[in-house]
Amino acid sequence: MNELISIIIPVYNVEAYLERCVKSVTNQTYKNIEIILVDDGSPDNSPAICDRLALSDDRIKVLHKENGGLSDARNCGVEKAEGRYVTFIDSDDYISRDYIEYLYGLLVNNGADISSCGMVDTTEDMTEFPVDASRPDALLMTGKEACGALLGELYMSLVTACGRLYKMEVVKKHLFPKGKKHEDEATTAKYYYESERVVLGNRSLYAYYQNPNSITRAKSDKLNEDLIWALEHRALFFEERGEEALAASSWSMYFYFCLNDSLSHGGRSDVYLKKLLEGRSLSKRVLLEARLYFFSRTVFKIYFKLKNLLRKALSRG
Repeated sequence: MNELISIIIPVYNVEAYLERCVKSVTNQTYKNIEIILVDDGSPDNSPAICDRLALSDDRIKVLHKENGGLSDARNCGVEKAEGRYVTFIDSDDYISRDYIEYLYGLLVNNGADISSCGMVDTTEDMTEFPVDASRPDALLMTGKEACGALLGELYMSLVTACGRLYKMEVVKKHLFPKGKKHEDEATTAKYYYESERVVLGNRSLYAYYQNPNSITRAKSDKLNEDLIWALEHRALFFEERGEEALAASSWSMYFYFCLNDSLSHGGRSDVYLKKLLEGRSLSKRVLLEARLYFFSRTVFKIYFKLKNLLRKALSRG
């Protein structure tokens, strides 16, 4: 089997990392690929680097566009892609030589719509990529089961758009939200939901480079309204489809994010917490904690600290 696979790489202000990323893609053991570099109006030398790299490999296509953000760049790449399958790679990251071969094999051999590998946080160039021996070689789930795992114990393993291979037809059903950060939180759950089968491998083949200048990795004390929007958007998606359990888990995640933000920053997310309590079906625990929080923040802070200490003690036991 040698089907065409599209690799979409949004490019913005990454002149120091772009060639490393593209080299890791052109060196793939799986050869039938198209590499779509989407220059998102980058102000540095990245556009010129893209054009030069395209001259060295006829599998590389370059799209130059006005700046519209990561979501818009990914959507533009999907629109132009011709492969039956697609994967997304951020241009300051890089992948193992057998990344595509591994994900493609996982997907085809398990009759899945999405295959997934692990991601490794790194600040340097890696040559060895780890295997998680605590997991099975291939964890097969239905799409709804993957949504449940995303909202539970496998959140960090499943939430990002990168590190996966998708059937193109799944991705084309839902665009990334233009102009929003945390686009993955708003979108990946939709992909899993649209899939009949999802398979998660135990190899980590995607190097998630900790670039301190990256917008997606920059930390800030400002209220993260884009993340609040994404969490709400995901919950509404499940609610509109009548998926009560998935919607409830999504609203719980929304609640605890806003709650932690309010506890850390003088109640600034209280407006979102109050909005959540209006007409939403919440679990008894969430409803109890919300009422306790608004009854007395001081009492709740004591309760919250004791609850976390108890959770840590139980996890050690």
